[in-house]
Amino acid sequence: MSGRVVRVLHLSDIHCGRTFVPQHIAAAEQLAAAMSFNAIVISGDLSQRARAQEFREARVVLDRFARLAPIITVPGNHDTAWWRAPFGMGDASRLHEDWRALIQPDTEPTLRVPGVSVVGLNSAAGMLPRAITWYPRHWRVKGALTNAQLADARARLAASPAGDLRVLVLHHNIVRGRLSNRWGLTRPQHVLELIAASGADVVCAGHDHEERAELVQRAGGSVVSSTANTLASRARGHRKSALTVLEATDETITLTVWSYDEASARFLAGAVFSVPRMKRAERAE
Repeated sequence: MSGRVVRVLHLSDIHCGRTFVPQHIAAAEQLAAAMSFNAIVISGDLSQRARAQEFREARVVLDRFARLAPIITVPGNHDTAWWRAPFGMGDASRLHEDWRALIQPDTEPTLRVPGVSVVGLNSAAGMLPRAITWYPRHWRVKGALTNAQLADARARLAASPAGDLRVLVLHHNIVRGRLSNRWGLTRPQHVLELIAASGADVVCAGHDHEERAELVQRAGGSVVSSTANTLASRARGHRKSALTVLEATDETITLTVWSYDEASARFLAGAVFSVPRMKRAERAE
């Protein structure tokens, strides 16, 4: 990607249903149309209650964004019919039955466009045992990733063309939320180690309804974490709805938070986070 700027729009948690805000989606479309994006990443929670009608509404939203740039999305906990296999009892294959029928067949897709490779992981495990903790408030909310999923993601990222920006997308936040004080995933430290060593340049997630960008460093490597805020009416701490614009050159990775402005009905650029882009050889050291 020498000499080029790769640009990715990162949205999350649109929550079609009673908390959906059409004005926020329209403003996000306006931004997407005004800028040239290589890809649009939507990191889950397209619905509010995993209802078929909500998925149909979300499919319309996805189709509108798909006219502006290639898109990739993964399920969130609100997109998961946890009641079909509570505590692993039932038919776990049906957790995302409506998602597959109405959104897309694959819950862990891969998108490759010039300059960018995006690998999706399904962290929305409902109430399967791997997502259960001792705290009942976590049930149906907490996410989980298996070692096999993370190994598969690493292999797909490794197959990316040389020079591509490598992006991993999942729903649950990989870092502890500042306002929520919660980790999105079970086994958070173990998963972070594997993600940092996966070869991803950036991880796009949502779930926590608080925008956040930071560099995560572990023994096996490092990765930029982009946690996008919601576009629904459920922002944490009365924060404004927000989305994130990711830009990468050969030298830098920059994340800019764009917050919704009620007066202008537009998203306006705000906080900027930028780090040097590490080479593959540097990651291996």
